[in-house]
Amino acid sequence: MDHIVELKDCGPERAHEVGGKALGLGVLSRLGLKVPAGFVVTTGAYRASVTRDLRDRIARLADSARSVDELQVAAKEIGQGFTAAMISPAVRREVLMAYAAIGDDDTPVAVRSSATAEDRPDASFAGQQDTFLCVTGPDAVLEHLARCWAGLYTPQAISYRRRFADGDQDLAMAVVIQRMVTADVAGVMMTLDPASGDRSKVYVEAAYGFGEGVVKGDVVSDSYWVDAASSSLSHSEIRDKQSAHRLDLTSGQVHLVPVDRELRRLPALSDDEVVSLAQVGLAVQSKLGLPQDIEWAITSAGGRREVYLLQARPETVWSNRRAVPTADELRAAGKLDAPNVLHGRAGREGLWTLTNMQEAIPGVSTPFSASVWGPVAESANRSHYRFMGALSREEAHLPNDPAEWVVGYFYGRAALRIDTYAQWADRVPGVSGAAIIEQFFSSLPGLDAAVRTRPRYARAVPRLALPYLLVPRRMRRNREDVQSFWEASISALPGADEAAAVRTLDGAIERFQRSLSLQINLSQGAFQAVSRSLRSLCAGTSVDPHEIVAGYGGHEESVLIDDMWECSRGTLELADFVHRHGYHGWREGELSQRSWREDPSMVERQLAAYRDLPEGEDPRLAHEGRAERRRQLEGQLIVQLPVWRRPMGRAILAAAGYYLPMRGVSKVSFLQSLDVIRAAARRIGTGLHDAGRLDDPEDVFYLTLDEVRSRAAVSRDVIGERMAIRRAYEEFDLPDAWQGSPTILRPTRDDAISSIVGTPASRGITEARARVVVDVSQAEVERGEILVARDTDPAWASLIFLSSGLVADIGGVMSHTAVVARELGIPCVVNSKVASIQIQTGDLIRVDGSTGVIEILERAAREPSR
Repeated sequence: MDHIVELKDCGPERAHEVGGKALGLGVLSRLGLKVPAGFVVTTGAYRASVTRDLRDRIARLADSARSVDELQVAAKEIGQGFTAAMISPAVRREVLMAYAAIGDDDTPVAVRSSATAEDRPDASFAGQQDTFLCVTGPDAVLEHLARCWAGLYTPQAISYRRRFADGDQDLAMAVVIQRMVTADVAGVMMTLDPASGDRSKVYVEAAYGFGEGVVKGDVVSDSYWVDAASSSLSHSEIRDKQSAHRLDLTSGQVHLVPVDRELRRLPALSDDEVVSLAQVGLAVQSKLGLPQDIEWAITSAGGRREVYLLQARPETVWSNRRAVPTADELRAAGKLDAPNVLHGRAGREGLWTLTNMQEAIPGVSTPFSASVWGPVAESANRSHYRFMGALSREEAHLPNDPAEWVVGYFYGRAALRIDTYAQWADRVPGVSGAAIIEQFFSSLPGLDAAVRTRPRYARAVPRLALPYLLVPRRMRRNREDVQSFWEASISALPGADEAAAVRTLDGAIERFQRSLSLQINLSQGAFQAVSRSLRSLCAGTSVDPHEIVAGYGGHEESVLIDDMWECSRGTLELADFVHRHGYHGWREGELSQRSWREDPSMVERQLAAYRDLPEGEDPRLAHEGRAERRRQLEGQLIVQLPVWRRPMGRAILAAAGYYLPMRGVSKVSFLQSLDVIRAAARRIGTGLHDAGRLDDPEDVFYLTLDEVRSRAAVSRDVIGERMAIRRAYEEFDLPDAWQGSPTILRPTRDDAISSIVGTPASRGITEARARVVVDVSQAEVERGEILVARDTDPAWASLIFLSSGLVADIGGVMSHTAVVARELGIPCVVNSKVASIQIQTGDLIRVDGSTGVIEILERAAREPSR
C-alpha cells in the first residue's frame, strides 16, 4: 500500500513520511516491547487528499490572521474544510483495509497525530495536535483522520510554528491509528526528574484509567522516583485519586468518573511495576541516546496485568540545558551558605520569624519573586509606620543595604525581623509591639528580652485617627483602580511587545506596593485596634468575641465561596468564575505558580466536591446563620455591660462591623497586582526565549526584577545554578523563629507521636479523617475532612469551606488561616509547627480549637506494596 506503513517499519529513514510519534512507536516495536496493534497513515496521504485549492485557501486564511481573535476565526474556517469527504479514494481504500486488518467494524481505536515537526529535540509539539479515543467503525475512522489533519491549523499550532519559524509550505501530517487499550492504570514516565533534570532518576506518574487525564492534569496521580543506577524505588507520593477517565461500555465514550472510595488512597502501581517500567524507559533511552518522555498503560485483559507502551518521544526541556550542579556539589563549593539572590544578604542579628510571612510568600521563593517581594514588603512596612508617626522621613526611606531591612531572605524563605518591628509598633501611643506580634505571628521566644521604645507622642498622636478616617476610602478607590488595571492588562499582555510588557510590569509593582501598604495600614491600624477593643469589651461577659467577629464575615472570601457554589450548580459558568476570581491560585504569592486563569483545572477539581454537597449546604445559608447569631450575641453583650459602658459598647460594635469585613479588600488588590506581575513576567520570558536568550520561558523567574527590567544578559550557567540552589533549599526546613542565623532542620515523621499542641484560633471540637495538603496536586478535600496544611492563603477559602476543621503549621490568631476559620465557624489550631509532617492523609484526628490540642486517634493503614 502506498499510504500505509506498519508500526514496526517506522524507522529514521521514513521520518518524513510517518512523523515523530510513529518513529517512537517503531523503536518500541523493534525492541520487542508491547505496543497496541496499528498502522500509520503517511504524510503522502495528507498531500494526496489536500487539493491545491484547499492549500491556497489555508495559506490565505492563516497568513492573514495576526491577532488572537483572527486566528480563532481562521482556524475555524480552515477546519470546516477537513471532513471524510475530502479524503482521496485511494487513501480511503487503504485506510479501511488497514483498519479491517486489526479488527472488525466494532473495534475501537485511538487516532493520534504524528506531525513531522513534532517532538524534535529542540522543541516539543506535544499537545499541539489532536488525539481521539475510542473511535469505532469505518466511517468514524475516516472522519477522525480528517479531523486529525485539521489539527495542523488550530490557533495554538499556527502560533507554535510561527514561534519556531516553521513555515507551512511543505506542511503535512501523518496519523497513527491503533487498537484501544482499556487501561486500568496509565500515565507518563520520564527518564530524568522533570522538576530538576536529574538524570540519575526515572520519574513515573500514574493514575487510574486512561492516561489522558495525567497529560491534561485534570486527575490526581501518584508520583514515583526510581534510582537509575540501582533500579530501586527511591521514594513515592501516593495521593487521593478521586476521579479517573474510564470507558463507558454503553456509549463507547471516555468519561471522567469517581474512583471507588476504597481504592482512592491505594498506590496505583506496585513497587515491582514501577521498577519494571523504569527499566523499560532506560532501555528506550539507551537505544535512542536521549532522555525519553514515554506514555504507558497497564491492562488486566486476559487475567493478568500487562504493560503497553503508547508513545515515546525525546524529552525536550532539560535535555537541551547544560548540566546543573547537584546539591552536594553546591554544598562542597560553599555556595548554599554564600550570599546569593535568595540568601545571605539579611542582617545576622536580631530576632527573625517566618510565621505569617510564609502565608503571603510561601515556601522557597524564585529569584524573581524574592526581588519583587523584598523591597515592596520592606517599603510597605516602613511606609505604614511613617504613616502612623513612628518613623521619621529618613527612617522610612528604603536603606540601600539589605542588611538593614526588617524583611530578609534566609535560604530562599522570607522572614521578618520581629524585634525591630515591635520597637516600631511601641512608638505608636496605645499600641503594644508585643501584642501585635502575638496576634499576627504567635508568641515568639526572645521577644520579651527585646529593647522597648517609648511612644513618640508629638509625632504619632495627631496621626492616630488616620487609619480610621483615610484608609477605608483609599482602599476602595485603590480596589476599583486595580480591578480595572488587572482586567485590561491580562487582556492586553498576550499581544504586548517587550517594552509594553515591562511598562505593565512597572505599573503592577507600583499598585502592588500601594495595595500592600494599605493592607498593613488596615490590619495593624484600625483592624488591630478594633479587635483589641472588642476583646476588652467582651472580657468578664459570657460572649466570645471571636464568635461575634465570625458573624461579620469576610466579603471577598464569602463571594469566592458563593460563586464556587453557583458554579457547581450550573448557574454560573466556569469561564465567568475564572473571570471574577482567576487571579487566585495555590501559593499565589509565589509568582512562578500558575493562577486559576492560567490553569482552571485546579478549580474544576474543587467543583467536583461541591457538586456532591446537598442543597442544605448552600454557603449563603451559613453566612445568614452566622450573621443572625452575631446579632443575638451583640444584644447579649450590651445587656451584660454596665449601663455606663453601653454607649461605648455600641460604638465599638459599630466600628467592628465597619472595619473588620474590610480585611480582604486590599488583599484582593495586591493579589490582582501580583497576577499582572506574573503575566507580564511570562510575556517577557516568552520574548527572551524566542530571542534565544532563555532555554525556557519559565526561566524568567530565575532572573531578578532588575535583570528583567534592564534586559541584562544572564548566562544559562547562572540560571542553572540558581535553579539548583533553590532546589537544594527546598530539601530542608527552617525553625519558625531564631536569633541571628537559623539552624537547618530536616524533620521526619514519628508515628509514635499521638498529640500536637498549637495555638487555639477558632473554638470547637471536631473529629474526622485528616486531609494533608502541601502542594497543588493534593489540593482537594472531601466534605467533613480536617484540612491540615503548612499555611493557607485566600485561594484556600473554597477548600476550607468543605472542611470540618483546620490545622496549620504556622500563623497567629489574626492570621488569614485563623480569621477564615472563625468566619466559617470551624475549629482551628494554628502554629502547630509540625502537623503537616506528623499527620498523614487518612489519619483519624481530633482538633480542639479552644485548647490548641490535636490528637492523633488512629493512624491510617499504610498499604503494603502489591
